[in-house]
Amino acid sequence: MPQPWEEIGARKRHERDSKIPMDWTLDSGVPESLRDVTHLPYSSGILSARELDITGNYTAQEIIEGTIKGKWTSVEVTVAFCKRAAIAHQATNCLTEIFFDEAISRARALDKYLNDNSKPLGLLHGLPISLKDCFDIKGYDTTLGFSARAFKPASKTSTLAKMLLDAGAILYVKTTTPQGQMSFDTHSYLFGRTFNPYNRALSAGGSSGGEAALIAMKGAIIGVAGDLGGSIRVPAANCGLYGIKPSAGRIPAKGAEGTGIPGSGGAGLAPAFGPIGRTLGDCRFFLDVMARLQPWTYDGAISPYSIRYPPRGKRLSIGVLRCDGVVMPHPPVLNVLDDIAERLRIAGHRVYEIAIPEFAKALSVTNGYLTVNGNEEVFDLLAETEEPLSPWLAARMKRKGGRGLKDLYGLNHKKQQLEQVFLERLWEGSDESQRLDAILSPVAGHATPPHDAWRSQSYTSVWNLLDYPAGVIPVRTVNELELAEDVAGDPLGPLDKLNRKLWDSDKRVSFIGAPIALQVIGRKQQEADLFTAMQIVDGVVKNRPKATKL
Repeated sequence: MPQPWEEIGARKRHERDSKIPMDWTLDSGVPESLRDVTHLPYSSGILSARELDITGNYTAQEIIEGTIKGKWTSVEVTVAFCKRAAIAHQATNCLTEIFFDEAISRARALDKYLNDNSKPLGLLHGLPISLKDCFDIKGYDTTLGFSARAFKPASKTSTLAKMLLDAGAILYVKTTTPQGQMSFDTHSYLFGRTFNPYNRALSAGGSSGGEAALIAMKGAIIGVAGDLGGSIRVPAANCGLYGIKPSAGRIPAKGAEGTGIPGSGGAGLAPAFGPIGRTLGDCRFFLDVMARLQPWTYDGAISPYSIRYPPRGKRLSIGVLRCDGVVMPHPPVLNVLDDIAERLRIAGHRVYEIAIPEFAKALSVTNGYLTVNGNEEVFDLLAETEEPLSPWLAARMKRKGGRGLKDLYGLNHKKQQLEQVFLERLWEGSDESQRLDAILSPVAGHATPPHDAWRSQSYTSVWNLLDYPAGVIPVRTVNELELAEDVAGDPLGPLDKLNRKLWDSDKRVSFIGAPIALQVIGRKQQEADLFTAMQIVDGVVKNRPKATKL
């Protein structure tokens, strides 16, 4: 007899999939043996040549401008992206909620508004935008991958979604997360596993794996996700995309659901929300628009801010973090980092190799905040339907009693000390190498790994603790020749041992062709400086000789 969670999951998946029109379904499905599914939008015959062009060849700004100038209608654009999202979902299992009909109806209304008023509704007029499942949309579930939250539609729309709608955007799908948004691999028993479209044997990342898979399939141009430890950056890196985690308080969090006690999101480790996109320009465009929409007029927790870019052509001081002292990266990751660092030097920038001895302590404080409530709410949700933990979480999470205020205050004190240490070591020190414009580092100690094999959170989560903005830039994939290289030195500790096991001689072959990205980190609340540094790094990446673009 099925367990309650199994029956709920079957009903929920049926409800979701029934919203895909029959004409948009893949005739023969997707064979389990098929690894790379990125060709399916082209080979399926579901999209017309014009729809393939609309969804595949333009930036977000170009889509908006084309709609306003009459190159295409909002309905044409929306139908095209709905079709492509349907194909992406069948190939990667990336969607939780589908509202194609409502999206097309809104597109008709936007076309009428443009025709009647000879002006767009707002800065995002007619642009389809996908949302991570955590954002409430009235009338639709926000399950966070838990069967206990299924069939309980939200009564209100999240503040971010309201902002987007007011600006003329079109919402059409929500995307998968792992259970509770707590894993770097997107799997839940409610929806199943989300696959990396470039290689379905590799992880799509988490917790925003659905967003990354959808955008990599070009079922969206921009998606909005959340990041409490790397949940924007890891999926973007795994799927060959760009992603930016701004400092907290730039994009409204009201109506973005989590698994903690209400109000706990600001207890030392605040979630940040930001874009995942195909280009750095799309990510920058989105965050620029967010600032122009004045989110502080929607959400009382946000202070007014503006984004002012520094003069072009500035020579940067960049600190290169080759190893965080917790996990030594695999050879392909270091090869990429060293290559780009050298090219930045050649381009005239000051590049310093840096060490941060306090990194392990910062990681410990970060993990302390993540577990301060003992995960009680998660296990209570699971118990409602007798649902087990997903594999990645089962190996890492146990039910523990929550800790008291004394422990929380202790974490706060350690965080305050670390904030000052990092300030002096990286940004305001006496030495030139301690007055940086940006930091360049790995996203993890490995390239995109197989399912449930992510072993490295330190390179991303510490920047959440410090509230530094950070973004990822895709560089290349692992070259078969790099399999001959071994990880240098002795293990740095237990986490490094786990990471090194992924590079055992009999396992490293699984990394051939796996995406590698680099991370750029900026100073707290200085997103404009981060964008500038990312643009410079991205330019160096794109201008490499073709022979190095593996």
